[in-house]
Amino acid sequence: MNTFRFAKNPLKLSYGRKRGDKRTVVDGALVFDSGSQVSASYMVGTRNCKLKYSYLHGGVTTLEPCYDLGKNVWDFAISRRLYDNVFKATYQTWSKNLALEWLRNHVFNGTFKMSASVNLAEESKDPKFIAETTWELEM
Repeated sequence: MNTFRFAKNPLKLSYGRKRGDKRTVVDGALVFDSGSQVSASYMVGTRNCKLKYSYLHGGVTTLEPCYDLGKNVWDFAISRRLYDNVFKATYQTWSKNLALEWLRNHVFNGTFKMSASVNLAEESKDPKFIAETTWELEM
């Protein structure tokens, strides 16, 4: 990743290309201050480009609207930090998928994540639940 100055603000640029893959991805982030930045991800030669604005409010709440130029749709995310917990809600307008997530990072008990999602476009609207955990073991 390279960092440049753009209007006195850091502009971070990176690109990636895998062996055997004919796709190149360019990522960039323009940091305005410690609480707000604009980022972009573009796959060269396609219409696959996403623009995201991230705003940290009060040091604990993050708002992230994201616009996908290829699909011409918006996605929205909001997260809130509370002690060792992070609560996050996302909504994808293209797929009409609503997701809620609870992440807890604890020094002694490890990390776990509980998430639930529901596709609001489906008639049955059955939620999908996922539980994940990670332990750190020293041997």
